[in-house]
Amino acid sequence: MDVELEMDKTWEQMTREELDYQYSPSSELVKKTIECELGVSYGITDKQKLDIFGAQTLPGDAPIFMYIHGGYWQQLSRELSSFMVQPLCKAGAVVVVVGYDLAPQANMEMIVSQIKKATAYVLNLAKRRGSSGVYLCGHSAGGHLAAMMLSVDWMSECMISRSLIKGAVLISGVFDLRPLVNSYVNEPIKMNIETAWNNSPNHHIDKIIKYSKDRKIIVVIGQYDPPTFRAQSKDFYKALQEGGISSLYIDVADTDHFNVVENLEFEEYVVTLEIIRMMNLNIDSIVTGMSKANTGTD
Repeated sequence: MDVELEMDKTWEQMTREELDYQYSPSSELVKKTIECELGVSYGITDKQKLDIFGAQTLPGDAPIFMYIHGGYWQQLSRELSSFMVQPLCKAGAVVVVVGYDLAPQANMEMIVSQIKKATAYVLNLAKRRGSSGVYLCGHSAGGHLAAMMLSVDWMSECMISRSLIKGAVLISGVFDLRPLVNSYVNEPIKMNIETAWNNSPNHHIDKIIKYSKDRKIIVVIGQYDPPTFRAQSKDFYKALQEGGISSLYIDVADTDHFNVVENLEFEEYVVTLEIIRMMNLNIDSIVTGMSKANTGTD
């Protein structure tokens, strides 16, 4: 009997307009109000592109926040995924939003390989700028991809020290892909047990721990995320703790699989504030702005 992993399926019934609203309530506004370079190619296909925000206006040593979108490796895009740009650029971070080919046009191994190329591009950008560090972030499928990047020896991959990656934020991620093999999610991806395990962060946990001794990793989950997501996030966090990695587990109250990441557009959101702290940016301007908004003062 096929076993279907219990996952949030509400996106399957959404129209394109509803998906645009759910995943990009402020993306178009951000592109009009914050300096950006859109559609920067890092690979040969049309979806292998980056959107870069704040690089021309922020200092060279500004940290770089790299975001990888979710959508079960088969939906969404970078164009819908710049909702976190405003508060993070305001705090002083360059933000890079990554696109990649989706299933069924790309399989899991191809997608992971493309994200490696994108990360190498961002690391080279950070090195050229003299950035204080790169911070990876991903939601759902993007959380899986960001976690996979923590297992890479970047010196071997692109001649850049892996120490340039200072941290990661993994939001409602998938860390063991094997339960997906017999689920509807796998129909366009067509993984078998071997490819699913080879591309699972849990399979590479020893490397992730080895390479992340000087990194901070934040694992985020929504209160109303499906139980499978919650269990995998908790187990991954426990493995990091047991490996001695500086890590934080945030179980966000009153959020589901969607708004746990969408809320990054808000300066006062607990995860936004933790990201700003992790990047060692000055949080005073954000807090002061919140205080003024609450009191109505100028």
